[in-house]
Amino acid sequence: MSVKKRPDGAWRARYYDAAGKENSKHFKRKTDAEGWERDQRAAVARGVHVDPRAGRETVRAFGERWRLAQVQHRPRTARQVEIVMRVHTYPTLGDHRMSAVSRTAVQALVTSWASTAAARTVVMRFAFLRAMFASAVDDGVIGKSPCVRIKLPEIVKEAVVPLTVVQVRAIHDTIAKAYRPAILVGAGCGLRISEVLGLTEPAVRHLARDLDVRWQLSEAPPWELLPLKTKNGPREVPASAFVLDALSTLTAGEMLGTLLHRGETAKGEPTSARMVHLAFADAVEAVNAAAAERKRDRKARRTTSSELPAVPADTTFHDLRHHYASTLIDGGESVTVVAARLGNDPAETLRTYSHLFPDSADRTRRIVDAAWTSTDLQDHADGLRTAGERPGR
Repeated sequence: MSVKKRPDGAWRARYYDAAGKENSKHFKRKTDAEGWERDQRAAVARGVHVDPRAGRETVRAFGERWRLAQVQHRPRTARQVEIVMRVHTYPTLGDHRMSAVSRTAVQALVTSWASTAAARTVVMRFAFLRAMFASAVDDGVIGKSPCVRIKLPEIVKEAVVPLTVVQVRAIHDTIAKAYRPAILVGAGCGLRISEVLGLTEPAVRHLARDLDVRWQLSEAPPWELLPLKTKNGPREVPASAFVLDALSTLTAGEMLGTLLHRGETAKGEPTSARMVHLAFADAVEAVNAAAAERKRDRKARRTTSSELPAVPADTTFHDLRHHYASTLIDGGESVTVVAARLGNDPAETLRTYSHLFPDSADRTRRIVDAAWTSTDLQDHADGLRTAGERPGR
């Protein structure tokens, strides 16, 4: 019998799990012991049994085992996960047993994050936490995840306001010469900064007049060329003459063969994204300083020269990608084509740039109006109206 009374009056229930391991628990009442033993045997039969001792592991211990086992994480993601767990999760939940973490505790943690961090950051942290607890469920450490029905802060996405050609040219002409080809590739082909820095000579196909985008540069040493992360990432992007001309002046670096590198004195070490971002920020600041000075000179009537373009102070290299997308949209390209050029999912592209596409209602009216502008069709429409009028009117 699986339920027996002990000499001290308690009822001992026991069962064997799928591995043949005995598990037991003591109860004051026989009915409670029988119910627990019955539920556990049913869980074993359904294949959803959770070892009662497994949930005693702390969040910190399991979290570290889970984090180090994620071989699919790239270096940047791995660093993000390590920081989120060590700095933002373990101080609050680290010493709790896995089985003792409640949904309320997770909600309280997320709410505390939201008080000091941006909504997008909170969502990212929660995604890592939810993945960890989901893995614990899969491993049989806990029966169910506490990361359910968690209220997250709303991400308010501001509408993209693309840079104009004049603004991009101002940044290009101001930034250090070593980075000017990167500006042209970003604005003329819509590549991400990591994709620009990962370009090699074979990727620039002058006869086909396109760029074969297959690799991206790692964010930090040791430098390596990594395959693009998403299934839509690898692509062939048509390249304009000014982009190809700028890239044709570059030679491959010794280390990885990248076109953008630090020169022979640095043994062809690739140009890092940080270097480009810093130079870009300096260029934005210089462009705006020149624009402000010209504006003051015009106001004081020290010059009659036209005003110089200014750019938003928070402009980054990624805004060149928005500029490229808006250029394609202005030219009449569909959302499918724009997404293919950017290496994005069409749904994501539409969410980001929907406000830039022409209004479909106006376009429908123009199409139908254009179809009915011929004389024959107009005369036929007039005849229908005349035939419908009553005599004497």
